[in-house]
Amino acid sequence: MKNLAVKIGFVLILLTALCKIPATAQSGNPLQFLSEVSQSSQSNPAFHNKTEKLVIGLPVLSGAALHWNANFSADYFFTENFDYSFDNFYTSLGKPGDAVAYATLPLVYLSHRNDKRTLSFSLSERALGWGNFDHEFLKFIDQGLLPYYGQEEEFGPFSFKTQVFRELAFSYAKQVNRKLSVGIRPKVLFGRAFYDIQNLNVIVHTDEDRKVLQVIPEGSYRISGPIDVQYDPLKGKTSIKTDFTAGDYFFKFKNMGAGIDLGFTYQLNKETTVAAAITDIAFTTLNYKAYKNTFVGSIDYTHLYQSSDSAAAYYFEPRAALDALTDSLPYKTTSEAFAQRRYELLPVTLNLMVTHRINDGMTLNFANNFTYYNGDANNYLAGYFNLLLGTRFELSSGLNLYNIKQVMPGFACSYTARGVQLYLATNNIARLVQPSKAKNLNLSFGVNLLFSTEPN
Repeated sequence: MKNLAVKIGFVLILLTALCKIPATAQSGNPLQFLSEVSQSSQSNPAFHNKTEKLVIGLPVLSGAALHWNANFSADYFFTENFDYSFDNFYTSLGKPGDAVAYATLPLVYLSHRNDKRTLSFSLSERALGWGNFDHEFLKFIDQGLLPYYGQEEEFGPFSFKTQVFRELAFSYAKQVNRKLSVGIRPKVLFGRAFYDIQNLNVIVHTDEDRKVLQVIPEGSYRISGPIDVQYDPLKGKTSIKTDFTAGDYFFKFKNMGAGIDLGFTYQLNKETTVAAAITDIAFTTLNYKAYKNTFVGSIDYTHLYQSSDSAAAYYFEPRAALDALTDSLPYKTTSEAFAQRRYELLPVTLNLMVTHRINDGMTLNFANNFTYYNGDANNYLAGYFNLLLGTRFELSSGLNLYNIKQVMPGFACSYTARGVQLYLATNNIARLVQPSKAKNLNLSFGVNLLFSTEPN
């Protein structure tokens, strides 16, 4: 865990494609079209449990989801021989990199319908990540310091934010009348880890008088988690050590937040239903074990190296050079604990949906999912055709239009037996079979156990 925060700041911003930050929110996912699956209510709390049974999701498996959107894929970082290459990443990207990811890992899920009411309860681990970076820094890492001696360069900005928190949610849906159903899902959030670095710049400066090359990071980052951060003014060094307590495994009441989801469905006529929902009107807080670290001074190099030619003199492997750089940063960082509580907003999603029933076994679905987070907006416009095959199998397939510029074929299906239900949904089936090439992918899957509550 040595130098944990600094390594995150430099490595994760650049190598997000390899880190594969897990992710969820239902934006752009056809799971919302599977009416037989109670987890479809994650996109709209007004959706009812249609199984008429007690639904118990298997921990970890039922409701697990991944949402990834970026302008690069994992294979940018590898050559054809699967060797990592910053040059290949730089050439393939060709512009500043950006990525956003959400994830959910379910721990407990329960849902039951009683007449015109549906009650649900869920406990899950959630994570989200957002970042962008100056791709020219990839070239700097690939070339090494030697080619930059005698020059003045500035790389940046670099920004990266990630949150990990536990969500405790209660959902209530009610059929108000024959046409209208409303739903609400209040949430309690428990912050577990947080990292945020905004607009970091790295300056490469040549000091001709001293014959040294200076690497100067400018900026600060905020960090919170099961850690203890101490600044030693005598050594001029910031140290970060692990500091786990029981609350880190269960609930962190000192970093509590709250949220709410709201939704409704309205039946226009016998064939057509409209629905709308806004989810994750929510915030987490930073107060306990939360610190602000600021970069100061420069890292001076008298022994320069190059990283582009392993057969030439002064070669230093790029990965090792980057690691050596991050090892030096704690000596150029000051730290102070938060003086007051901070609030962090979650990505907010607006979901609009229209369902048209063709007959008892066929429906057409149209939806628009708009998500806003940290100044970035993403939009999915989707059209899907649903088919019920008998009483057990439901199939949904269609197209997603991402940000009015990319078309992706999507697919979802569920199988409901007497006591178990299986489901799978993805908005980009072409990349599901080639995940290393995925720039956009939303994947959900699960296994539900079904128990009848009617007397024999």
